[in-house]
Amino acid sequence: MGLMDRHSVDIALIMSVFSIVGAYLGAILTDKIPEKPLKKLLAAFLVIVGLKIGLEPFVKFPIVFSFAPSFLEEAVLAALVGLIIGVISGALGVAGGEFRIPALMYIFGLDIVTAGTTSLLVSIPTVASGFLKHHNMGHLDGNASIIAITMGVCSVIGAFIGASYAGVVDRDILKVLLGVILVLATVRMVTKP
Repeated sequence: MGLMDRHSVDIALIMSVFSIVGAYLGAILTDKIPEKPLKKLLAAFLVIVGLKIGLEPFVKFPIVFSFAPSFLEEAVLAALVGLIIGVISGALGVAGGEFRIPALMYIFGLDIVTAGTTSLLVSIPTVASGFLKHHNMGHLDGNASIIAITMGVCSVIGAFIGASYAGVVDRDILKVLLGVILVLATVRMVTKP
């Protein structure tokens, strides 16, 4: 299965189902959730997680909690995480990888490459669900749809290019890059009008 083993595929499938539902619900809630407080809460989370991931190669953080869930417990966790991140994705119009990758790493114990690959698999149906609901609700004009489709096609090409390097690039470099991207994405999220 390449970069994904049966464990990560199971997590991805469960997360996907609930993430699709969450993205649909999140799109419906777009006009009902106050955006500013939600962005502040998510920004605080992303900065903390971004710094933790980015500094991991240099600083060893103590393990806060450690558990070995049963398959059923892990399935329930995957469903809850998928639903929550799906709602965030649908409400904010984001793919959710910035939340999903850290969850896959720290809740499910996946390494950064497997977490990224698993996140991509979950993102595709999640984004499609949120996009279709936003489109049906009239939140997108024709120009925005063209931009979204163009970016989507280019993202697929970029994902193929990135995947070709995933097994070669040092995991610590990937962690630093992900940490920087999370912090920069947070800055962009809170400064965007």
